[in-house]
Amino acid sequence: MATLIFSQAAVFHLQQLANHLYYHTGKRHRLSTTQGIIDLLIAGGESHAPDVKRCYAAFAMELNKRQLDALATQGVIIDPTDILHPKSARQGG
Repeated sequence: MATLIFSQAAVFHLQQLANHLYYHTGKRHRLSTTQGIIDLLIAGGESHAPDVKRCYAAFAMELNKRQLDALATQGVIIDPTDILHPKSARQGG
């Protein structure tokens, strides 16, 4: 598994995401391992909590194409257009 490298701002948003998910689920995610980050992003992407979604979107907005591609090879697909315009908003609710 390749090491994922993120900006300081992206790491900040990952930490915020981990804190909000812990509040909602009681599950901790290890940000020191690639698998921990992958698990965190999968859980964040599946969450319906507004604060978790906000943190997930803030993290996603910090990523460049190379980082998005690296995450995609790990099974985490982040669609920037979906972050900017969530499907629920496009469908009217």
